[in-house]
Amino acid sequence: MRKNRVDLTTGPIFSKLLYFALPIFMGTIVTQLYQVADSMIVGRFVNADALAAVSAGSPIMNIINLFMIGMASGTGVIVAQHTGAKDIKALQESINTIGFITLVGAVGISIIGLLLCRPILSVLGTPDKIIRDSITYLTIIYIFNTGNMVYQMGNGILRGMGDSTWPFLFLLACSILNVILDLFTVLVLDMGVFGVALATGISQLISGVGVIIRINRGGYGVHLKVRGLKPIGHEARKILSIGLPASIQNVGNTIAAMFVQSSVNFFGPSFIAANSIVTKVDDLVNIPIMALSTALCTFVAQNMGLLQMDRIKKGINYCIISLTVVGIGLCGILLTFRNQFPKLFTAEPEVIAFASEGLSIMCFMCIFLGVDRCLVNAMRGAGKAVVPMITAQFGAFSRIPLSYLLGVRMNSHRGIFYALLIAAFLRMAAIGIYYYGGGWKKSVESFEKRT
Repeated sequence: MRKNRVDLTTGPIFSKLLYFALPIFMGTIVTQLYQVADSMIVGRFVNADALAAVSAGSPIMNIINLFMIGMASGTGVIVAQHTGAKDIKALQESINTIGFITLVGAVGISIIGLLLCRPILSVLGTPDKIIRDSITYLTIIYIFNTGNMVYQMGNGILRGMGDSTWPFLFLLACSILNVILDLFTVLVLDMGVFGVALATGISQLISGVGVIIRINRGGYGVHLKVRGLKPIGHEARKILSIGLPASIQNVGNTIAAMFVQSSVNFFGPSFIAANSIVTKVDDLVNIPIMALSTALCTFVAQNMGLLQMDRIKKGINYCIISLTVVGIGLCGILLTFRNQFPKLFTAEPEVIAFASEGLSIMCFMCIFLGVDRCLVNAMRGAGKAVVPMITAQFGAFSRIPLSYLLGVRMNSHRGIFYALLIAAFLRMAAIGIYYYGGGWKKSVESFEKRT
């Protein structure tokens, strides 16, 4: 029962980090492929309006998902710290608190979402032709929101206890089931957008039930039971102190991207399409960087539980060096195939030309993205989430004026890509200055005082 668990506090550092990161890497790929398949089913087997309706509701749904993923990171850090310290009593208290926060949060998000989905869609200028289907889609998503939130929190708990394999398996099963239910509700039952939303809700609910069963039967020494759910004050404060800043960071990044989109729109449909292609390619090639840096967060948290500072520093340095090397390789790949990657998405010469230019600029971000991600996750694993949030928001929101000044004001579409590259570098520089300028030492000292 324990063979899927990884104790990151002992043994070879880098090989264990890679082993732990592999399911995270595969899970991210599955998510990307599922989203493509989901859109294809809606677009091909319902109609273009249905695809537009789902797409119009997706940004709102993504904000919810990003908020929950942020909260799950707080969950994972606290669980990992207790796991590393081998403190089963504190671990059980944290899980009871997490369960309580999850249920209360799920109900609150559902109520707020159901009340605000129509006004938000109206503010975003959703066309009258599709707004009814968009509301239908979001209504079902919010009704089934509890399943998604339970999965995200359960994912945080399992990863914190050293198990990244089962969350991936549940995600894989959920994605496959979602596609099957999409086809069934659309092709057999002819339920359109309602069926697509229902398929998503049911599959997420099943994945939520799955992580609960795994927590209770996985031999971790803890259990998640309804009668045991209650908030433990000090545990709740620790979870929220990490989870809320991470959630704010995720949501802030999305909001900043929406503002930047107005500058992107200035250059017309072809450039909008090209920018979307560059973003998609960039997301795909950066998956290994995101996976290993995410694993580093759990590694740091588990070892903080035992105050193994030398081991933590070695792990951070290994990750920074390896991801810098990987980033240089990815940069080379993007430069070499900058004219080929866009052709996977479109055959229009103007779009391909724009996207090729974008990739030739954006590729250099790969070189230092790993440093940024490693330092952010190291700080979060040590229990310091506010500073990473601030540096991330600094980078995200600096894109807004940079995109306007370098892009719109200078009437240069290349300025949009340079703005993102510069903002990403500023974000890395900010967290680097804090970390190496004494921030890490302060984080360790504050953690030691709490313990």
